[in-house]
Amino acid sequence: MSTEQATRTGVGPGRYFEDFRVGERFRTGHRTVTAGDLADFTRVSGDDHPIHTGPEAILQGPFGPAVAMGLLQTLGLHGSAVLGLLDTHWSYRRPIRVGDTVALHVTIVGCRRTSRGDRGVVTRHMALVDPDGAVVQEGTTAAMVSASGDGPDPVGRAFGTVAWGEALVARLDPGFAESLATWDGAIGLRAGDSEVHLRVYRGKVIEVSRRAATGATFTVEADELTWLELVEAPDNAFTRFAMTGRFATRGDGYEYLRLTAALHLIVDAARELAGEDA
Repeated sequence: MSTEQATRTGVGPGRYFEDFRVGERFRTGHRTVTAGDLADFTRVSGDDHPIHTGPEAILQGPFGPAVAMGLLQTLGLHGSAVLGLLDTHWSYRRPIRVGDTVALHVTIVGCRRTSRGDRGVVTRHMALVDPDGAVVQEGTTAAMVSASGDGPDPVGRAFGTVAWGEALVARLDPGFAESLATWDGAIGLRAGDSEVHLRVYRGKVIEVSRRAATGATFTVEADELTWLELVEAPDNAFTRFAMTGRFATRGDGYEYLRLTAALHLIVDAARELAGEDA
């Protein structure tokens, strides 16, 4: 069996940590839910609540992520290099019933090497969609994956990390310093569970760290998929994303509004950096 065949069938290592890139997207074929699926999942889970019986029966909630994991395996991305599943954050948008057909759309939204160096965390946004493309269920899952080498790793889409923050600062437009010429504070940028603070004094970023000594003046936050879609958008869509609630803000709201121009320049730098890492 060739390496390519082994990868497709799930035999062999599949992809190592370095083989994943933030922004990669994959789609599976469709799977139709059967009465046998409902019976089997009821037996395995022990959940025989009346809502799961009869002609309008709804499949148990955990059936969705279970099917998603199975469909994920058909992509051939994950073989023996996967060391384990770390977490699952899942949202149930619509019920799944017998006869429904779903496919899985996967987006790689995070790749972070651990301090050990021989492995890394790969975070995937996964969405079960119906034949019309409507999302039925979705969420993120993170897996620990063996690395084949020591790095270095790309930082252009390592949202919310110190390395990403340092790379952002190196690409900031001179207008950033001009817009903050009299400002003293810290801007927090959070993506999922990762947060970096840019400590600014009179227009100059004097420190990039996981946490400024006095905390952030305000923090702009969103999930990893939102950051990815922001840097891949055809233009700087930060205001639109913020107005529609895709970005949230914690801390001093007045300072956040006052620094809108500076935030747009940060996003411009993030978009430039992400393009280099595409």
